[in-house]
Amino acid sequence: MVLVGMSSEQDFKSKFNTSAEVLHKLLEDKAGPVSDQYLRWKLWLSWKDVVGPTVSEHAEPISYHQGVLWLWVRNSVWMQQMSFMLEPIKHSVNQKFRAGFVKEVRLTLDRKMTPSTNDEKFKTNLKKFIK
Repeated sequence: MVLVGMSSEQDFKSKFNTSAEVLHKLLEDKAGPVSDQYLRWKLWLSWKDVVGPTVSEHAEPISYHQGVLWLWVRNSVWMQQMSFMLEPIKHSVNQKFRAGFVKEVRLTLDRKMTPSTNDEKFKTNLKKFIK
């Protein structure tokens, strides 16, 4: 059966991906130190979309290592609220990124090592890496 309007050259080209698409697919689908860091950076950039605007205003990811995601929480009231949301957050991240990516979510009030969301240099570097 021949499709009208589609040349065999277009069909041939559609089977190949750009190198960026291949790299993106490899980094997202394979577990490993580079893939995990790629997904961590991607999580930081899309945090608001993953957990919603209310949670993202009061908590943000600060660290990820071997399946443990640390979240900075704005104050002790939100720390208490977030303690009830750990499983839904873990499920949401794993659903949007990779099954088993986050095995545990921990909370802290210590803001050390938290990248500022207003840090343009940080955002620019992450966007360059992801593209």
